[in-house]
This record gives sequence, structure tokens and C-alpha cells, in this order.
Amino acid sequence: MRKNEFKYLFLIIVIFIAACIETDIYLPAFPDMMRWFSASEGQIQSLLTWNFIGICFSGPLYGPLSDAFGRKRPLMIALGMFLLGSIITLFGQNLDHMLWGRILQGFGSGGCFTLGTAIIFDAFQKDRAIAATNNLNTIVPLIMAAAPMLGGYLNLTFGFRSNFFAIAVFVLLSLLICLFFYKETLPVEKRIPFHIKSMIRDFKKALGSLPLWQVTLVISVIFGAYISFLSGTSVLFVVEFGMSKTIFPFIQAAILGGWVAGSLLLNRAISRWGALQVKKYGIAFCVIGAIELGLAAWILPRDPYFHTLGMVLYAFGANWIIGLYFPEAMELLPDIKGIVASLLTSMRLAAAALIVGFASSIYDATIYPLVGIVLGTIVLIVPTLLFYEKRRQVEIKTTS
Repeated sequence: MRKNEFKYLFLIIVIFIAACIETDIYLPAFPDMMRWFSASEGQIQSLLTWNFIGICFSGPLYGPLSDAFGRKRPLMIALGMFLLGSIITLFGQNLDHMLWGRILQGFGSGGCFTLGTAIIFDAFQKDRAIAATNNLNTIVPLIMAAAPMLGGYLNLTFGFRSNFFAIAVFVLLSLLICLFFYKETLPVEKRIPFHIKSMIRDFKKALGSLPLWQVTLVISVIFGAYISFLSGTSVLFVVEFGMSKTIFPFIQAAILGGWVAGSLLLNRAISRWGALQVKKYGIAFCVIGAIELGLAAWILPRDPYFHTLGMVLYAFGANWIIGLYFPEAMELLPDIKGIVASLLTSMRLAAAALIVGFASSIYDATIYPLVGIVLGTIVLIVPTLLFYEKRRQVEIKTTS
């Protein structure tokens, strides 16, 4: 990797760190937060749901704003809101304060995801951007895998507030590094003037693209089911199944480890079998993981370890699917990458918010609702991908 490219990859990792850990680091603290705030499982999970809603509403704005004004100014605004929300959650004395802080964190982290993705495709050529994305998909999950273990340790040692202190520190470091070391990657001559009419036109263009909708749907529901399982089991395994709070972070880390393993093997798998075959293998792993999860729920419904095994396989396959389809989606409409990046981010997290909220509403102290969500994901994504790939292969033959 060239020196300049390495610099931008490092910068994007810095941008992503706080945005990634703010979801996973405090999940092991859910049971303690329920007791502290005298809240139900659904109310505590709403901290995650409203955070995703904040990301969802802010995401579509960062794309066109960054296309018009460059990446740095919107990024600094995003990190500023992220830091303010982190301070509110650190000192919030009731659940309403925490919710407002989580919404602001969502508005901020939405910019980190959207703008970080756009910077990749600014700073790298197409093929190297895909390679950079795969490298990012390897490094970031390692950070995510460490987050629940760090959160579990902080929660046990210093209490749940320490998790929000850690988020605030990471956000502050990200803000300072971007302020002093990030140089704008979108030249003035490539910027698109910000006009409401043109923004609406570009969004209509993106929303009118059936292939983009198909890929977005697949990425969104896979991610939503994954987050729903992580969120739901943080209460279910500890409160209902009696798992130790010391052990649970390792359960989360194992599931994230499945994702990391997929990232580490993705480039090698593409070199050996080709992208299309790796997509098929990714779908197969998701299906096998979902079936194992269903069998575990039927045979050993209160055994968290067998449920975890199914989600490890599911996470491995999900990484291959998202790792290939996300950069492919970014190239479907190359002239409005900012819009596409914001839509992909927003729809993925909107789906996660809806799915987590739905899981909370049907929570019954058993594993069955979460299993039903994962199996429902498979029923939805398999025919969608089959239809997408069939249409895509026809287009490739027509244009060749």
C-alpha cells in the first residue's frame, strides 16, 4: 500500500473507531443500567434504537453536504455533535437524558460512517478502494470484537458510566486528529453545488435504482438481525439464562470473531474462487448458521453456547456478503457516491433500529423471537440476491 493511501486508511480507522464501539462497548452493562434507571429491557434497548434513528435521519444529509462543501467541514460538525452527545450520556441522571445523548451521538456517528466511506472512494481508485474497504472490514471488526470485552471490564471495575467515558475519550481524540491532520480529499472542481432541487433529483435517481434497493435491502436486514441478536442476548443470556457478566463479553467477542474471520479470509477467498462464488459461500454460511440457531432453539432452548455457534457462522457469512455487495453498490451510481453512501448507511441502521425495536416489543424471556428474526432474514435475502444476480449477469452479457 502506498504511503499516502496508508495515511488515509489510518485516518478512516480513526474516524470509525468511536462510531463502531459506541454500539458494542456498553451492551454488557445493560442489566446494570436496567437496575440503575429502574427500566425495562425494552426501555434500555431503546437507547440503541434511538441512536440508530439519529444515524438514519442524519445520514442522508451528510452525503449531499459533503458533495457540495467537501468532506472535512461536515465531518467536524459530525464529530462535534458526537462529542456533545457523549458528554450528555456520561452525566445523564435519568433515561430521558440518556436518550437525548444517544440521539446526538447518532447524528454524529452517522457522519463518521457516511463521510468515512466517501473518503475511501475519494482517496483510492476503484479497485484499490475495494481492497481498502476489505482491509477496513478486517481492522474495524477487531476493534469491535475488543469493545464488549473492554466494556465488560470497565463495567465490572468502574461501573456502567465508564463505558460512556471511554466513548467520549475516543470521540475527542478522533476530533483532534481530524482537525489537525486530515486534508480535504474532494477537490473544489469535483464538488456539486448544494441545491435542494438537485438533491431531491439525486435522491430520486438513487431511490429509483432497483439494483441499489436490492443490495441495500440485503445489507440492511443482515445487519439488523445481527445487531438485534447482540442487543437481545445482552439481557436474555445474563438475566434469564444466568450467564456470568464476566463471561458474556466473550460471547459477544466470539460472534464478532466470526465476522473478523470472514474479513481475514475474504481477499484470499476472492483470489481463489472469484467474487461470485464467494457470494454464494457467504449466503451458504448465513443459511447454515440460521438453521443451526433454529435447531439449537428447538433442542436446547436455554443453552447460550449453541445459539452463539449459529450466530458465529451467520456473522462469518454476513461479512462475505456485505464485504462484496457494499463496494459493488457504491459503484452502481458513481456520479453520486455521497448520496449512495448516505443511503446505504441510513437504510442499514434504520433497519437495525426497526428490527431491534420489533425484537424488544416481542421479547418474552426466550430465544425464540431472536431466532425467528434471523430465520426471517434468510427467507428475505436469498430470493432477493438470486433475482439481483440473475439480472446483473444479463446486463454484463448485454454490455460485453
